[in-house]
Amino acid sequence: LGAAVPLLQRVALSRATRQALRRDREPLTRIREQIVRLKPEVEAAPARLERFRPRTIFSVVALSFAAYIVIPQVTSLDVGYLAATASWHWVVAALGAAALSYVAAALMLMGFVPERLPLGRTVLVQVAASFVKLVAPAAVGGVAVNTRYLQRSGVRPTLAVASVGASQLVGMVTHILLLVLFGFLTGSSTKATQDLAPSRTIVIAVLALGLVAGLALTVPRVRRVVTARLKSMFSGVVPRLVDVLQSPKKLFTGMGGTLLLTLAFVLCLDASIRSFGGSLPWTTVVLVFLTANAVGSAAPTPGGLGAVEGALTLALTISGLSAETATSAVLLYRLFTLWLPVLPGWGAFAYLQRKESL
Repeated sequence: LGAAVPLLQRVALSRATRQALRRDREPLTRIREQIVRLKPEVEAAPARLERFRPRTIFSVVALSFAAYIVIPQVTSLDVGYLAATASWHWVVAALGAAALSYVAAALMLMGFVPERLPLGRTVLVQVAASFVKLVAPAAVGGVAVNTRYLQRSGVRPTLAVASVGASQLVGMVTHILLLVLFGFLTGSSTKATQDLAPSRTIVIAVLALGLVAGLALTVPRVRRVVTARLKSMFSGVVPRLVDVLQSPKKLFTGMGGTLLLTLAFVLCLDASIRSFGGSLPWTTVVLVFLTANAVGSAAPTPGGLGAVEGALTLALTISGLSAETATSAVLLYRLFTLWLPVLPGWGAFAYLQRKESL
């Protein structure tokens, strides 16, 4: 009887009993007090009881939403054609490169956190983030998961946000520098990809987007939201970067992870192209990936869905691949980097929640 005291709560009772207690809540309290009086040594603190924990509800809803997005995409693939025409050693290479990206993302995060983080668990967090990205815009899901992970690892909330902001800022700057560098190298070394240089249509589109963004920022409410988001993401970034700069090992880990992440995705894309008999110069593949990744990060769709596929296919076609080869390569690349990790990501997410790491 004494063991039941912590469980004497309305949430543990039947619906009829709960309805009766709405009229008079005293009986439950009196029963608990009477048992404690008879057995003073029993544990009287109420146990934590929940019919559905919020994180369980989120996990189920997120998995359902991910399935809603992924299943139509996967079922639309001509799996028979892909299997019959693909070179399997390149397919395995693409899969290995995609797996390497999770290690790279973990190293990138660990490098910008002065506190010690276990590599295995941090890699698992990146796998979980691949699932969350399907239920949130590409630039949001990973940030939220990494911030939560750092807080659960003992990093204070403000420092956790600053660490993730530092890694995002360095990643963004590195991405821009690589885009400029390989854009110059590609445009100056190959004739086929000179068509990727800004045309009048692209320039007009970019200017139009810039004009729309500028007009949106003139609205006080939009400006406040954007400013608040930037402040929350990058506040305290500079002190965090100073802490990292004081440790050459951390700096090497962070920058190495940042470059390795780009390299892993480029290797995956290049192997996907070669799986269907295509071949492009290395600099061109890098430029195509960097451009499509920028488009995907800006797209409001989960995981950059639709925007990345369109940008990759268009860029590869312009670069000299046939439309059939480009489409097949993009489908294989997205299969390994977006669709295939959904179930492992959900499993990692649920496991980390049970271990209270998220």
